[in-house]
Amino acid sequence: MKIKDIFTPSEVCTCSPETPWSEAATLLIEKQLPAVPVVDVDGNVVGVLSEKDLFRALFPLYKDWMEAPHAYHDFELMEVEARAAAERTVAEIMSPRTLTADPETPVLKVGALMSASGIHQVPVVENGKLVGMVGRKTIYHAILSRYFKMEK
Repeated sequence: MKIKDIFTPSEVCTCSPETPWSEAATLLIEKQLPAVPVVDVDGNVVGVLSEKDLFRALFPLYKDWMEAPHAYHDFELMEVEARAAAERTVAEIMSPRTLTADPETPVLKVGALMSASGIHQVPVVENGKLVGMVGRKTIYHAILSRYFKMEK
């Protein structure tokens, strides 16, 4: 089973590295997307921006909290810092670890790479052109229905 068997090629919403955080967040909310590919001016995928990345821009990293847990009891200050996230760009918060697949990539390979890397959304690229996205849910539904005869 290949990626081409389970995803629907479509026009993909994208953003650029210069896109403001607030604009990217609005895109994900309005389109109900878990992630969008980040593309450069030539249309090359340079990263992926996920809901998780947006969320991390609002809250401290665990290592920061461990170094100074007392600093995270001032929720009014945290609100000020969260508002400042809107001024950040996608380049500052996106995940640059990008896994891509082409339509001929085996589904099990993409699933294994997703599991090993913690990546949940993968841009599908054909002949250098972004043609779609495939997510963890689509992959596991395909695997369950094909190999375990479970319904979607």
